This record gives sequence, C-alpha cells and structure tokens, in this order.
Amino acid sequence: MTTPAVKTRLSRRSVVLAAGALALLCVLFALGRPLRAAEHDNYRTRLRKLRVQSAELEQDILRAHLGLPEAHGPSSEKLAELRARAADLRIFPTLLPEQEQRTLGAVLDGYVRALVDEEMLMGRLHEQDTRRAERRESLERRATALTERLPPGEPRGRAEALAGAVLASADAGRAPQVEAALASLAVLTDGKPELAEPRAKLEADARALLGHAREAEATFRLLMDHPASPEAERLISTYLQLYETTLARTERFRITLFAFSLLLVAFVLVVLLRLARTGAALDALNAELERRVEERTAALSTANAELRESEARKAAILESSFDGIISLDEAGRILEFNPAAEHIFRLPRAQAMGRDFLSLGLAASVNVGQREAVARALRADAVPGRATRLELSGLRTDGGTFPAELTLSRVRSDGPARFTAYVRDITERKEVERLKNEFVSTVSHELRTPLTSIRGSLGLLEGGVLGELPSQAQDMVRIARTNTERLIRLINDILDLEKMESGKLELKLQPVEVSEVLEATFSGVQAMADTARVNLCAEAAGAGTVRADRDRLIQVLTNLVSNAIKFSPADSRVEVRAARDARGLVRFSVVDQGPGIPPDKRARLFGKFQQLDSSDTRSKGGTGLGLAISQAIVEQHGGRIEVLCEPGQGATFTFSLPAVRVGSGSVSRVMDESRYTILAVTTDSELSGLLRGLLTHEGYRLLRTPSLEEAEKLIEVGAPDALVLDAQWMDGSGLDFVRRLREEPRTRELPVLMLSGRSSEEEGVVQPLLVDWMVKPFQETRFLQALRHAIRRPGQARVLIVEDDVATRQVLRNQLERMGAACYEAGDGESAVALARTTPPDLIVLDVGLPRLDGFEVVDILRQGKGRGTPLIVFTGRDLSSMDQGQLTLGLTRHLTKARTSEEELMASVKELLDGLLARRDDGQQPRKEAS
Repeated sequence: MTTPAVKTRLSRRSVVLAAGALALLCVLFALGRPLRAAEHDNYRTRLRKLRVQSAELEQDILRAHLGLPEAHGPSSEKLAELRARAADLRIFPTLLPEQEQRTLGAVLDGYVRALVDEEMLMGRLHEQDTRRAERRESLERRATALTERLPPGEPRGRAEALAGAVLASADAGRAPQVEAALASLAVLTDGKPELAEPRAKLEADARALLGHAREAEATFRLLMDHPASPEAERLISTYLQLYETTLARTERFRITLFAFSLLLVAFVLVVLLRLARTGAALDALNAELERRVEERTAALSTANAELRESEARKAAILESSFDGIISLDEAGRILEFNPAAEHIFRLPRAQAMGRDFLSLGLAASVNVGQREAVARALRADAVPGRATRLELSGLRTDGGTFPAELTLSRVRSDGPARFTAYVRDITERKEVERLKNEFVSTVSHELRTPLTSIRGSLGLLEGGVLGELPSQAQDMVRIARTNTERLIRLINDILDLEKMESGKLELKLQPVEVSEVLEATFSGVQAMADTARVNLCAEAAGAGTVRADRDRLIQVLTNLVSNAIKFSPADSRVEVRAARDARGLVRFSVVDQGPGIPPDKRARLFGKFQQLDSSDTRSKGGTGLGLAISQAIVEQHGGRIEVLCEPGQGATFTFSLPAVRVGSGSVSRVMDESRYTILAVTTDSELSGLLRGLLTHEGYRLLRTPSLEEAEKLIEVGAPDALVLDAQWMDGSGLDFVRRLREEPRTRELPVLMLSGRSSEEEGVVQPLLVDWMVKPFQETRFLQALRHAIRRPGQARVLIVEDDVATRQVLRNQLERMGAACYEAGDGESAVALARTTPPDLIVLDVGLPRLDGFEVVDILRQGKGRGTPLIVFTGRDLSSMDQGQLTLGLTRHLTKARTSEEELMASVKELLDGLLARRDDGQQPRKEAS
C-alpha cells in the first residue's frame, strides 16, 4: 500500500520573519555592551595615589637621613597606609579576566614584598642609628675623661681638638681621618702610663662608632637601591597594559561576533531556499522507501525461519551439557538457564529467569577482589570473546556452598551486550587436591624433624665431638651430612611450594634497594661460584628501588644465579643486570654462558620436579623445584619469569618488578624510630650521593626527593627530624616553602638547613626561618655540627659518664662540669642504656668493664636505636685490639687507655667531639647539674 506524499510549502512571510529576526540579532551583537569606564578610572586613580605616596615615603626617608624633618608625616604611619592601600587594590576591576587579575595580583605581591623589605631595612637602620648614638655618647664620655687628665693649657686643648676630630670623623664613617686623629692623640699621650687605658677605651669606642656608621650607611644605600616606588610604577604600567589588552580583545570580539551573525543570516537563507527545493525530492524518496520496506519484510520472514532452526540447535547443546550454561543481559540478569545449571544451583529454570546472577550464584564468602573481577567481566565495554576464569564459592538455593569454576565471556553480537557464564562444580577436584596437599605436608613435616636431628648429630661427629675419626669415616660422615642438608632443602622447597599453591604465603612488600639485594645474593652464592670457577658480575646502575619482599626476591635471584652457575662452564661469567625501563619497572636479567635450552624443553622449565636431563646419569644435581618456586614468587609480585636463549649461546632469565617512583601518589611513612631521619630536597645527584655517604656513616637515615610537592607529602605522613634544602635550583620557591612550614603548628619547629651555590644577600632575611645557611661546597664537619645542633634537645651539652668506680666517676664529672657540660652518671650497663634512651646524650664516656652489661653489650644495644650516631669516648684500663675497637664504635669514637692518657688529652677529645656545644651559659650563670 502506497502512502500519499506530503508536500512542503514555505511561505514568503516565514522567510521574511526569519531574516528580520536574524538581522535584529546582528544589530544587538554589533552594539555590544560597553566597558564600565568609571571603575577603570577609580582603580587607576588609586594606583597613582599609591605611587605618589611611595615616592613621598622615600623622600621622607632621605630627609630623615640628612637630618631634615619629615615632610609627609611619620614613616611608620605612611607604611601602614601603603599596606592598607595595597590590600584595597586587591579588589580588582571586574572588566579584567581572571587570568589578567592573577597577573596583576602577582605584580601587586611584588610591590608588597618590596614594601616589607623596605620596612625591614628601615627598622634595621633605626636600630643601627640607636646603637650609633649610644656609641657616640660613650665616645664623648671617653674623650672627656681622657682630656681631663691632661694639665690645662696647650696639651689639653690639642687633646680636645683631636678627640673632637675623632668623634666627627668616626660619626661620618671616614676611616683614614679617624686613624690619623687617633695616631696624633697617641703621640700626644705617649709616655704617660696613666693615660694608656683611657686612650685604649677611646680608640675602641671610636672604631666601634666607625663600624656603626658604616653599617648605617650600607643599610641606607641598600634602602635607597631597593625602593618600593619602581614596583608601584610597574604596577600602574602593568594595569594600563592589561586594560588596553582587554579593550582590544573586546573590540575584536564584537567584530568577530558581527561577522559571524552575518554568516549565520546567509546560511539560514540558503537553507530555507534548499528546503523549498527538496519538497518534490521527498515525495520520490517516500515512494522508494515503501518499496524497500516490502522487500525487507520478505527477507525478514526468511531470516526468522533460519533463526528458529538455529535456536533449536542451540537448545539441544544447552540440554546435553554437563556444565551449567547461563545467559545474562547487560545488567547481569539471567536470560537462559540450562538443565545442568538447575541441577548445580538446585533451582528450577522458571524461578531463575530474570534474577540477578551475582546475588543468586555467589556465596557471601567470595572476597571483594573476586566480586570486582566478575563485575568487570560483565561490563558493557568488555572485549567480546575474551574469557575471565575464576575459582570461587558458589551458592545453592538451599543455602549450601560449593567450589565452582566460573568462566565469563561477552557474546559477539549486535545490539545490547549479552554474556555467557559457564559454571562447573569442582567439589571432587578440590577434594583430591586437599588430600594431596595434606599428604605432602604430613610427609614433609614428619621427615624434617628427624633429618634436622640427623644433620646436627653428623655435624658434631664431623667436628670431632667424640674424638678424631679415621679419614674414611670422616669422608662418610661428611657425605652423609651433605646429603642430609640436601634432603632438608628439598623438604623446605616442597613446603614453600605448598604455601604458594594454597595461597598461605604472605609477602612483606616494602621499598628494597636493588644494589643491596644483588649484593646479598652474591654473598650467598659466591662460594658455589668459586668452586665452579665462575665469575659473578652485577650491573645495577640507576635501578633504584623496587617494591618487593626482600627475602623472597633474594630467594628468586639465588635460585636463578645458582642455576646459571651450575650450567656454566669453568672460567665463564654469570651476569646479573637490573635496569629501569620507560614503564616504571625494574627489569632483572640473569645471563649465563652455558649450553642454552633446546626449544622443545622450555615448556618443562617451570614445572615441579622437572629436569631438562631427567635420566639417571645426568651430570647436574637439583630437585627441579627452584624455578617453579621462583616463578610462583614472581607471579605473586605481579610479574612473570621469561627465558630468552639460543642453543649453544647461553640463557637469559628475566622478570620485572614495579619500581618505587618519586612523586607517586602512595607515599610511605618516613618515620624510622631506630634512627634520626633527614629529608633532603635536591635534584643534584652528586650532592645526594655525598649526603647519603656522609649521613649513613654517622647513623642517620636519609630520604631524598627532587620536588617540594613530594617533600610536602613525606612531611604530612611523618615529619622527619630535619630538612635539608638545596636552594640553588629553587628560584626562591624554597624560602616560600620554609615560610609555609613555619606557619603550620606541626612543622613550626622543624629544623631546616639551607644549601646554596653562592653567598645570598637574603641570608640575613631568611635566617630566622633556618637553623643554618651554608654555601656549597660546604664543609662536612660544619654540616654535621649544624645537624647535631638541629636535632638535639635545647640546653647544655650533655655527657653520660658510664664508670663503675665512684672515685673515677666523680673526677670525670668535676672536669666536665668545669668545661660547661651537664653530666649524667651510670655505674652499670643497664643504667647506662636506660639513661641514654630517656635523655639522649651528646657524648658518652664509657668504661668497658661494667657489671650487669659490659661496654660491648651497651654499645651493641645503642646501635639498634637512635643512639647509633652518638659520639663516644671509650676510656678504659684494658688494651683493646683492633677487633675490640671495631665493636666499641658508635658515631665519632675515640679509644683512650686510662694509664696512657693524660687529663689534657682526655679533655681535648671531649672538646673535639662536643665542638660548638660547650660553654653555653646564660647571663653568666654556671651550668646546671643533672642528677643521675
């Protein structure tokens, strides 16, 4: 049946109305909205007032320095008014866009900083003028006292003239005239001993006044060289430029909008004309569409018949399958439910249709990770044909659970997403695996206990506990012990493998240094390599740190390296390489020069109890579990071991682990209760290496980051004991960062050491924020001294005297207290450890022969905590061997013998190790004494 075509007619009136409306829109756009000139004029006027007042302030400063009265009021009030005007100018005109407001705000911040610097310099100049006036008064008194001692007449007159010249020249900062007048005065008073002391005091005051005058002049020049008025001028010019830019941009926008409106009018007119012309074409298309619909209907009928046949074939497959087959829609609701699924879930098909599969078929014991994996497999963006296979607990309708193997995949089809779930009841398979694992575990545990006893007994026999054995018997005992150890290693491997397969092996993931892991691995296999005459080489430059279980990573590398040694010829080389790639992974490679692995045998490499040469006559030993265990450990870390080799050209075993990236979102806690933690912020790798070697040797723990953002994260999760900033590359951001730290209550007292590549003029400005400012290259002794001052508690230098002899202890205490140290006493090792933990000392004077805990035990205990870097003087009557001295070492250590050490030598060592901490007294008070 043909539908009559509907013809479209466009009237002239409709076209005229549309064109008129668009023309009116163009007029409105062309007019636009003018900018508010009053707001601009007001803001510009305030800027000019700010510039004028800044210039007036500088004129008043100059007049005050010249001794003239201030013409525009007190400088402090003028500064306060300028700050208020600067704060008022932060309300920017609304005609400026946000980006330009930020630009203007940055310039205004520069003006405020210049104003703050000017205020600080004025305060400094005022303080210097005050000290200058006080020194001038003192000099006048000294001059009067000196001249009054001279007899009246010409000598006194000349002395008064010279004293006046000294006062005038010193106050004016003229050093040559001061020295000349002082020399003349010295000649005049020469030969009169009673005038030597007054003359010396006058000379000291004159030179001090000269120094104050020069300081004041230098401060005034600095104040005149860095005024705030140029910043005010820059602020005005910046605003005017931004305003002109805004005007130009607005004008361009209006022109562009007008042109676009004209194009829009033209486009609408063309469209209307084309629509009028296509009316007839639509009638023809309508007829053609009806014909095609009829053809499509016939083809659809044929396709329906074929579809019914296909559905019948699929139904036969579903009915005969032993696995549960379930069809799901995009929401996870059940569309199909075959008889096997009815039997597995104990649920009729009619009741299952339309229900949610996740709530119906998954037990409550299914963990979150498995549920998320199922949910990801049922997402609409899942790749068709890619199956997701899981082993989890299924839920029956009677409340029972069963172990199930679930396979999910998206069906390739058009339209809404469809999924198929295959469910297999694996109860019998799990039972068989359980019995096997129980058998292996029982056998392994029952074997390991007697084998351990056998190994110990054989070791005692081999060591001669029952007397020296004949050589043949000795060889037999050694062979028996070696094979016993081999059996124990086999059993341990079996138990490790069982833990991995049962999921009971827990990894202790932490940041691990790659170089340290390779060093530990080589130390364990070096003896084997020496026996096989194989050279070991490591390349780990730039590998950095990985996130792994250290012991398990060493186990993997040990297995791979020992395998490489075993199959390498004599005088060959085994290389272990570690390098970071572009994906943020560290790739480990173990390369040997052995015979290689044939392609047909590579599939058996990582199987349990697999040997490439499994015959009874194979030349290489081994259980065949090492590679299987290594593969399982690497897989638990999220990687996989791969093999690259060619027959006759050696083999390369590789795997990758995630590297610990600087600046990543997950930041581990930086606190380490066993050591003081120092956070260094620098991009200089050479400086970082120097700090790491220097601080590690002194017992500190160093954390290094190249960015201030990462440093903020590390400080948030656990504030370090001190912060070292490399200011050479920060362009001033380091000082802002330190100021932010000082504003936070939690980090207000955090010690900060600043390193700079040059002597900074800002050192005096930022000094209240820092513990110290050092110029690179810095002196290591001064750096360590500043660090010790930063992390120690405030107060006198604290010395812990550990001595069991009361008289010797009292003598040492008296000597140290005279030097200005506060002393703590301990008569035995336990008291010494307790005092060192509760009140960390700056120095320990230790005797070796102590009751309860001797000196060796005290040092060993202190090495485990933050006392590992404490300076130590071992003051004992024993002669210490080099091995004893190595054990009796903490931080900087001196070993002194009582009989051969004088009091001067002992006190010199104390002063050296307490450099900078002695004789800290306030108001002349004696150092306080600490009770033990």
